Amino acid sequence: MVADIFVLSELRPRRVSDLTRDGRPYTLALVVKGGGSEGPTAKRFVIKTSQEVPVYSREEEPRKSLFAIYLSSVNSYNRIWKSLDFDMVRNKNASIIKMVWEYNPLDADECSSSSGATFSDLNVRLGLYRFKLNDSQLNAVLDCLSESDQHGKNSIKLIRGPPGTGKTKTISSLLWAFLTKKCRTLSCAPTNTAIKEAALRLLRLVKESSSSKNCSLGDIVLFGNKSRMKINDDHSEIFLDDRVSRLSKCFSHLTGWSYCLISMMNFLENAISHYEKYLEEVDKQEKEKKENEKKEKEKKEKEKKEKESIVRLTLKEFILKRFFTLAQGLSFCMRTLSMDLPRSSTSEKNFSDMNLLLEGIDITGTLLRSTDITDKMLDEVFKMSIEEEDCNIYELHHINEGTATKTKLRRTRSICIQILRTLDSNLHLPNTFDRQSIQNFCLSGAIIIFCTSSSSFRLHNVEMEKPLECLVVDEAAQLKECECLIPLQLSRIQHAIFIGDECQLPAMVKSQASENAAFGRSLFERLSSLGHKKHLLDVQYRMHPSISRFPSSNFYNDKVSDGPNVKCDSYRQCYLPGPMYGPYSFINIAIGKEETDTNGRSLKNMIEVAVVLQILKNLYKSTSTRGKQLSIGIISPYTAQICAIQEKLKNMYFSSSEFSVKVQSIDGFQGGEEDIVIISTVRYNKGGRVGFLSNLQRTNVALTRAKHCLWVLGNETTLIRSRSVWEKIVRDAKSRGCYYNARDDKSLDEAIIEAAVDLDELEDLLNMGKASWKKSDRSSSSNSQSGFGRGRNNYRNGFQIIKLKFTVWFRQRKE
Repeated sequence: MVADIFVLSELRPRRVSDLTRDGRPYTLALVVKGGGSEGPTAKRFVIKTSQEVPVYSREEEPRKSLFAIYLSSVNSYNRIWKSLDFDMVRNKNASIIKMVWEYNPLDADECSSSSGATFSDLNVRLGLYRFKLNDSQLNAVLDCLSESDQHGKNSIKLIRGPPGTGKTKTISSLLWAFLTKKCRTLSCAPTNTAIKEAALRLLRLVKESSSSKNCSLGDIVLFGNKSRMKINDDHSEIFLDDRVSRLSKCFSHLTGWSYCLISMMNFLENAISHYEKYLEEVDKQEKEKKENEKKEKEKKEKEKKEKESIVRLTLKEFILKRFFTLAQGLSFCMRTLSMDLPRSSTSEKNFSDMNLLLEGIDITGTLLRSTDITDKMLDEVFKMSIEEEDCNIYELHHINEGTATKTKLRRTRSICIQILRTLDSNLHLPNTFDRQSIQNFCLSGAIIIFCTSSSSFRLHNVEMEKPLECLVVDEAAQLKECECLIPLQLSRIQHAIFIGDECQLPAMVKSQASENAAFGRSLFERLSSLGHKKHLLDVQYRMHPSISRFPSSNFYNDKVSDGPNVKCDSYRQCYLPGPMYGPYSFINIAIGKEETDTNGRSLKNMIEVAVVLQILKNLYKSTSTRGKQLSIGIISPYTAQICAIQEKLKNMYFSSSEFSVKVQSIDGFQGGEEDIVIISTVRYNKGGRVGFLSNLQRTNVALTRAKHCLWVLGNETTLIRSRSVWEKIVRDAKSRGCYYNARDDKSLDEAIIEAAVDLDELEDLLNMGKASWKKSDRSSSSNSQSGFGRGRNNYRNGFQIIKLKFTVWFRQRKE
């Protein structure tokens, strides 16, 4: 693709160090033409290289082939760079850009202002009550809608959506209202996942809402790179490339809507003459066949086949065959145009006539298949002149049963021909088969356009029928401020709405120099820091109250309350026995070993890996017979830990399709949710070093993904010594009675011992065992009432110590 960067090398490198080994040359290259410009399967590219590259010449000896290794794409950064051109900004959409750059909270307070009466009127007029929004969601939507009604005035709105507060529901309701109002809107997000989810939610609302009859799906467009977006059937109805593929068939000169429409009209008007021509052709074929039989004698089998190959259809058979052949193409075109055309591309009457025609074709087909219809009736009906009938095809369903089928067919034929004639005269669509032209046609007429913020750069080159008015940015706290300029500069956008949460993950910036320069800062964050007023979505519907308690208190100042659904007793789920596996737990793993991966860039802790796997085994054994879907998320901030868990999971077999396990980084889980989440913190050291684990935003995201159960695995000593948010988490768990030791669970205890033996961590385990023995012994002597239970634990701990000592002795002797 254009803007891809890759390395040209004489050998195929397995790792980065291979590129510089033995002083071998390599060259950086940038694709400047080809790929996307010549189609996804382009085989020729124009590249710009960092140094001269010898090329093949017939006069010279052929040189060795070069390997091309893809590194990255700078397409987004090219777009950002162009958007930072001040002259371009000034000429594009200076008013709202100036409002963003020179934001003054005092000026904003003076400008704001819609009344409660206005909100109430909008709510009733648009019917937002059907979406059952809570007060904070509804106020945010109505405030944005009221500002969009003030034409000629720019506005910026911020909506803060903490985890589980229905941010996507709020966005989809807002976009549905804009669609109903015919307010042209661009909806962006920094990631494909976020934009796909918002588009899917709006699509469902339009299909489910009875008041969306005047909203065509053609007014909604989602575009981008299909393979990278991983588009499936759910999005096919609104995805631009799929829509263009359907419309290109309809716009074709040979098989398109105009050809199908004229062919059906001609057939319904002249079916008898068509049949007469068909009979003439059959007579001609039979005559030729007889002449051929006289000239040469064929084998009996062949004669039989030839006799069977010429079939003389009756009038009914001919009309049925021809009608359904034509109806198939015409129905496809009418359904496609009705679904995929922007509403502004033609009149409402044409849309209505297309739907009437589809209904008429269905009814005609049903009548033609009727056993009551004979060749004589068809001959009479199709020879009749066209009568002026009321073009309400639906009245045919209410004709008395006593009405003759012949009369119904006569009326239906007349109505269909009238609609066909009307559409042939009034429907004017692009006379093009070029994909690019059809794409621009769809984009220029759509009311709601979905794409990533970077992809919106394409819209600068699309001539719009009517300019875009509103910009809605989802995951705004993850969108770099400089990248936000790309959609903001689209001509004549007046209103910008940013939905996000600065307490969740910001944009990913790997360069420390860029990080220090605040390159990853979002416009949402900057406006928030300047005191811009925000709508807070203040009710969360995802987490059990035990899970939401710490995030709400530490990240949102207790301003986010729990919804009635999570407060219900039925929301509390018990997947494993014992208090350790309640809704919220911190499980202390007293021993471990943090180690780097082979590249020395990431950390893993195989003791925690063993504990995670044992919990998964226990869950599968406990829930496999429940017959209910169970989703489990394993979160870790370290790639090496994720890879280690995934590698071990390959050896585990979960036969039930209802038991799903997802292992990802914190970044990969943003926006997601699972029934159970297990967090592996990995860190284990005496100095309390936790690295970027201490990042508040990452911690917030990790702690807010679970619906029913959140179990945090970590080393108490390391986390408390870190003097970070994780110290608070451990102390909070202790104060709430949610703190447990992994060794309190027999299966986890055994998993830790086995993993420690494999890792040669026997001394630490032995010390832990001794401490546990002494602790249990003291507890036993101080509480004689539970002597039997304590004694059993003492025997188990004592046996483990003996077992460990023997293992240490055996290994030392073997060495």
